[in-house]
Amino acid sequence: MEPGSVIINTASIQAYQPSPALLAYAATKGAIANFTKALAEQCAGKGIRVNAVAPGPIWTPLIPSTMPEESVKKFGADTPLGRAGQPAELAPVYVLLASQDASYVTAQIYGVTGGEALT
Repeated sequence: MEPGSVIINTASIQAYQPSPALLAYAATKGAIANFTKALAEQCAGKGIRVNAVAPGPIWTPLIPSTMPEESVKKFGADTPLGRAGQPAELAPVYVLLASQDASYVTAQIYGVTGGEALT
């Protein structure tokens, strides 16, 4: 990759607040978060930025097909904003990280979580 290139990974709030029912998913998203930080350090000297987006509950077609109906009705309601996010609400963060407006941003993980902290 050339200087000025950008890598944007997708982690998850599950990397920070893992659900026991999603153990394998949470573990892989945790690995992606760590990978992002380490790769950013490795690539910084080459002028390549590496960041990640960590979504919280986002409404996708997968949700109703993988949850009981009662869970679907409450999906995302426990976030501070009181709802699940929409996929279009993630896009601006990816666009920002890919743009020159984020030219001094690397090794960061941005939560798009409806107000849940990445801790």
